[in-house]
Amino acid sequence: MERRLIMCGRHPVLAFDYDLRSAHAVGVGEILDRDRLPLELVTHGKDAVYARRVDAWWAHRAIPSTRDGIRRVLDVMGVRSTVELLNRSNGLSLSDQYWVKPESSGQRWEDVNFFTNPFDEDLGKLLLTTYSSSRELSFNAPDASTGGDLPKRWMIRPEDQVRVLVKGGRTGQEPVNEVIASRLAKALGIDAVPYSLGEYDNRLVCSCDEMLSPHEELVSAWQLLESVKRNNRLSMRAQWEASAVGFGCDAGMIRKATDDWLLVDYLMRNTDRHYNNFGLIRDVETLKVRPAPLFDTGSSLWCGELVVDGRDYKAKPFYSTYKSPTARRQLRLVSSWDRYDLGVLKAWPDDVAHRLSLTNMMASARIDSIRDCLAERINEVRKERDRSLRP
Repeated sequence: MERRLIMCGRHPVLAFDYDLRSAHAVGVGEILDRDRLPLELVTHGKDAVYARRVDAWWAHRAIPSTRDGIRRVLDVMGVRSTVELLNRSNGLSLSDQYWVKPESSGQRWEDVNFFTNPFDEDLGKLLLTTYSSSRELSFNAPDASTGGDLPKRWMIRPEDQVRVLVKGGRTGQEPVNEVIASRLAKALGIDAVPYSLGEYDNRLVCSCDEMLSPHEELVSAWQLLESVKRNNRLSMRAQWEASAVGFGCDAGMIRKATDDWLLVDYLMRNTDRHYNNFGLIRDVETLKVRPAPLFDTGSSLWCGELVVDGRDYKAKPFYSTYKSPTARRQLRLVSSWDRYDLGVLKAWPDDVAHRLSLTNMMASARIDSIRDCLAERINEVRKERDRSLRP
């Protein structure tokens, strides 16, 4: 049996017993810092620090088993599961400040974190492509705790040491969509992660700089909503905003940020906005909270779909019913249109068509259909804005 600590940066937050033979937590943990406790260890506003929840929290940090190509990676690394891969790196991440160490260990956050310390990039290369190395691969990498199903890797840009996330796609269109979405957001004055398009191993990829500082963490909407006691009288949007405010975010800021991604998602026809790809950013030292910028909009613009048309579709997360059209219904949740200059959208469909054509991966007839459908979506957005302004 070994006593272990869940750390949040340099702060010990939970002590628990760990059975080395079974590789599982045991008993009930001892809370050392409730303010910084992982939200997965809080349910409906109550602490849930028993062994099964600690194990579940740890497993959730690992690369999902649905990641493209993950079985090949595990075989090359000689490990049985993504959780075992995570075990070799203390659970360190570039998305938050959490990690685990033995209580008796002298390891310090300043010496092990990936925000300020170098890490090996071979594991990331293996996860993104068919890369192989003749030498033994190091587990000292943040890639073992990077979520999502699409292939991706972390790297350090040599000239300025900035951490950069490089992400591929399944159809080849997703990286272009990320760039298009970030350009759209910039034109509308919306805070978004800026993406750049590139090529890696003869494949299209997009990249973005780390959006967190070395003392910040990303808190997904899913983590937050699962930790609070729900109010059944509130709509899902109202519940999300109330939970964010209760966590420390300014009410006006979270309302505007939610409007922002609702608008961009509708214009982009994003079919994969869910509670794990929007959220908040918290400073783990000051505990100040702000909305996260818009990110992860790759599953847009009819990506991977046979027919390009104006049909409505199921939209996540606020209206995900199967029996009724939902994307247009979700657009009606935009609470204020005053900040948006829709005039900047006049040339946007042509710009989208131009950027899609540069890849030489899509038929011109399909690009023309996308451009025409985007022009119609802009008209629908204008109509919704005008409708909302009528007395």
